Amino acid sequence: MSSSVRASVSTARLSGPGIAARENENRFRPPSAISNVISRPRLHRKLSAAHHARAVNLLCAPAGAGKTLLLADWARKQAPAAVSWLTLAERENNAQVLCTSLAEALATHVEPVACGAPTQFWHSRFMKAIEASGKSITLILDDVHALHDPMSISTLDQVLADAPPNLTIVLAARYEPPLTWHRLALDGRLTRFEAHDLAFDSDEISVLLGEYDIELDQRQLALIESFTKGWGAVVRLAATYLAGRGDTADAVDEFTHTPRPVADFLVDEVLAALPTHLTKFMLKTSVAEAFSVDLAEAITDEDAVTEIDTLIQFNLPLTRTDSTDHTTWFSYHPLLREHLRAEFRRVDQNERIRAHHEAATWFEAHQHELEALELEASIGDPERIIAFLDRCGLGLVLDGYGSDLTRILESVPTLVSESPRTRMLLAASALHSGDVTTARTYLNFLETASSGLDRDPLFCALKLQALYAGAGFDTAFAGHAERQRSTHSDIEAFAHLQTATGYFLDRHFERASTEYTEAAALGMLRGRSSLVLRALTGIGFSAAMNGDIEAMIAHITHALTYAGEHNLMGTAEYELATSVAALGTYLCSSPDLPHRIPTIENCRQADVLGVSMPAFGWHSVITFGLCRLDTSDDRRSTAADIRDAMIKAIELGTFPIATSALLPTVVSVCLSVGELDWASRLIHDASQQFGATAEAHLALSSLRLAGGKLTEAQAELTAAVESPEHPLLAHGIYTSVLQSVIHSANHQPRKAFRSLHDALRAAEHGNLLRPFLDYGRALRGILDDFTGHFGDQELFAERVRSHLQPHELAIAPILTPGEYTVLRELASGDTTESIAETLFLSVNTIKTHLRGIYRKLDVSNRRDALKAARRGGLI
Repeated sequence: MSSSVRASVSTARLSGPGIAARENENRFRPPSAISNVISRPRLHRKLSAAHHARAVNLLCAPAGAGKTLLLADWARKQAPAAVSWLTLAERENNAQVLCTSLAEALATHVEPVACGAPTQFWHSRFMKAIEASGKSITLILDDVHALHDPMSISTLDQVLADAPPNLTIVLAARYEPPLTWHRLALDGRLTRFEAHDLAFDSDEISVLLGEYDIELDQRQLALIESFTKGWGAVVRLAATYLAGRGDTADAVDEFTHTPRPVADFLVDEVLAALPTHLTKFMLKTSVAEAFSVDLAEAITDEDAVTEIDTLIQFNLPLTRTDSTDHTTWFSYHPLLREHLRAEFRRVDQNERIRAHHEAATWFEAHQHELEALELEASIGDPERIIAFLDRCGLGLVLDGYGSDLTRILESVPTLVSESPRTRMLLAASALHSGDVTTARTYLNFLETASSGLDRDPLFCALKLQALYAGAGFDTAFAGHAERQRSTHSDIEAFAHLQTATGYFLDRHFERASTEYTEAAALGMLRGRSSLVLRALTGIGFSAAMNGDIEAMIAHITHALTYAGEHNLMGTAEYELATSVAALGTYLCSSPDLPHRIPTIENCRQADVLGVSMPAFGWHSVITFGLCRLDTSDDRRSTAADIRDAMIKAIELGTFPIATSALLPTVVSVCLSVGELDWASRLIHDASQQFGATAEAHLALSSLRLAGGKLTEAQAELTAAVESPEHPLLAHGIYTSVLQSVIHSANHQPRKAFRSLHDALRAAEHGNLLRPFLDYGRALRGILDDFTGHFGDQELFAERVRSHLQPHELAIAPILTPGEYTVLRELASGDTTESIAETLFLSVNTIKTHLRGIYRKLDVSNRRDALKAARRGGLI
């Protein structure tokens, strides 16, 4: 028997004139005889914090959320403060009665103010009387949703608006009364407590269960919390269901899977009083996790606005949220929805299937494709599911819902799971998450089991993507340009994206840019914003690899602007775009570019078969590290992070062109912290993995120069210049800068000037400062000696000179303070023993410092160490 029925029976048994008087008297005080009240200090603190002059607190939540108990408990703990209580009822839908009730509620604190017609003048006298009392008063109004009379609502609105400084008002309602809340919010007077605030958290649930001598482990407690969503009435139902049960684990499982007590509560307390038309509306709209007015009308063919308003009037647990496109969505409490779905399945299976199909069609038409697939899969019609996957399956992967797609496809009929289209989509999802092995397994099986796939546009594109994702990429992709074209814009956009990647890896950057542009254009047709962002990023990176850093900055800024406009910030695709922007920021040494760069520690991670790795590979980690290198509190530690990421990128061997392109830059970073060994290892590993590329020669030239081996440095630089490969990134500028430094070290100032001038001329167009900063110590003399001789590049040369800071002068290895001290003593010609005696150190300590000096300067004796130190400006 429900509590409402029990209350009616109890009332029917009583008689006598005193009952009505006692009921009326009880309206003016909080409930007193309440057992098992759970103290909720976090909400008490929030109520007390919002207890200030003219404050208005609104508690708005469905029946059973615990509003009244919370306020009653809080009110009792406010003594001796002046707290008044009024539970509103149908009688207050008369403005004069409402005025009288308000006056009676405050009678112990305020001089009585009679309410006569017209009532619009009463509230001002009443407010003055409250202010004149000189007391700090809190007025709690419970069940405010009972008000529906316009005059009564207007009267209460005036009371809220004109409340004096010494009055705080707390209102509790099952749904939001039609008062001018926006005005109170704008005045900073309104504090809201909604259903999610009132929901019991795990600690409070544990305390409530403890009242029934129930102890649950963390897993069981989490299960109860997830099942009830903290709905107070249902939590207490759980407690009564579990009380006295010795088999706690089984009882929890039973309650969360066959919740008959919950069903009884929902039927008796929530659904029993509803008219038939409203129940039918709820059954149909329960097929969707959330519904808008348009969706509800498509499913039910009813006036959804009227029905939703009626739901609210009946105080149902209905949550309202507003999406970014200003659509209002409504959702039932999960327990209520599950009950409705089960009931719908029982009473009208044919109508249930029709409602699912209508909802799926609406979701697909409004580009909510994941929700549409969930609905199609729940009905299980193989033909409809396969047709849907043909239309929208790849789009779900491109939009980042591959893992959800995989989850849903685990429960579809066998006819669907074994179709070639399903296996292709599973391969696409695996590739999107970085699981290349699983993707190749699907593709190899398809190639064996199905004929005629060698010309299928999606299959060919997936084979290419799997090829790119592995190590040892070659140029075998060229035939894909002659692939069969698709009339499906998603598939064609995806195919263009993979073709662009092939051209990119094969160093055909202009053709790659064209393909990326086509992919972006087709992606925009279906609103595949994630794909569009990847294509725009590809255009920017292609420009960078082609040496046009200015175009790269322009393209990547456009890509990041697009990401912001399409709510992509925080996605893996956005991180990929920012990694390219980070590279531009580093090369230009310009911290003012319009984007925020993540740190190494904050890179997005992907879980590949239980192993965590950066979502878009180690190249993003490297560029993020480069971007923060100059502002790092510990430059050496950041350089070590960059080195480690580079080692992993080389080991994996994926996207070798990106690894090779970054090699000279990362080697310069290692040299900037005096770690020649780090640089040497990176060059060795890269050469073993990718061969003696132009980039490896350029990096090795920097290493040899840092070690003072000018002849070897020149030989490596010549090998880089004579390579048939087009220079990547700013490598052409680095080549000219290195040549200038070598000429200067060989005492050839005119040649040094000409090479530096060439570098300035090439760098000015893209405002590239980094190549000069990496070798600033050696370039400073040339810049100073030839001031005024750089012609049109004079202003840029001055800009370079102004940016040279001591911590950026990277050619001289960094020694420890002890090593510097010993190095200076070497110039005296003293023996090791004499130096030890002079510095009050042991001979072994001096020898340890000498070994560190020799290693960092890449020399083997004192004479060469002194020569290298002087050449690098260390002494």
